Amino acid sequence: MSASGMNIRLLHDAVRDGGSDVIGVAHEVGASAAHLGVPLHEVLDLVERAFAPDVPDFRATREAAVAWAETAMLRDADESCEDPLTSLATASHLRSRLGEVYRAADRDGVGVAGRHVLVVVELPRTSSGHELELSLRALELGEMLRSVFQGDETIAQLTPRRFAVLAERGRADDLTMALLGILVSRATSHDGQARLWVEELPATSDGIAQVIAGLCE
Repeated sequence: MSASGMNIRLLHDAVRDGGSDVIGVAHEVGASAAHLGVPLHEVLDLVERAFAPDVPDFRATREAAVAWAETAMLRDADESCEDPLTSLATASHLRSRLGEVYRAADRDGVGVAGRHVLVVVELPRTSSGHELELSLRALELGEMLRSVFQGDETIAQLTPRRFAVLAERGRADDLTMALLGILVSRATSHDGQARLWVEELPATSDGIAQVIAGLCE
């Protein structure tokens, strides 16, 4: 895990190398996880795996937990579930919603990967990228996505240019994707070619953070 997302391999490598940076990497693991909305128990599981088959180092485990707690408090104080301008969900809220979907699936004894997907839209780069223009583009795209997904889907902005919709697989059928492609193309034709794809979800909740982190890069 790094500032750009989940990468527990850094801690694993630090442990195997026996370097002096294990504590620092553990801190980064905890802070990055909290920033992504990963629960503390998952962070502790990751640290334990990095040290396996040996017992986790107490100082490294404590550092990861403390960093997670500090970052989580700051995040909760500064970040709401949605952007006040666009009313789009944040990446952290999308991560939370995915957690709810997986817990419900586990309770019902069904698989998430076959029932839900993420529909991802990536806007083209423009020569002008100041904050106001990016916010206006996000506002426009958010309204467009809501016109296509009118149910209880979660629509989130992950980066200034990338957006994701958590939807049931049946709502991401060929007809819906074709309609969305046409609308996005019309709205962005003067800027360049936008990207549109369906992101498959992992079989278990262990892979959620990695998927979100990858989309947030």
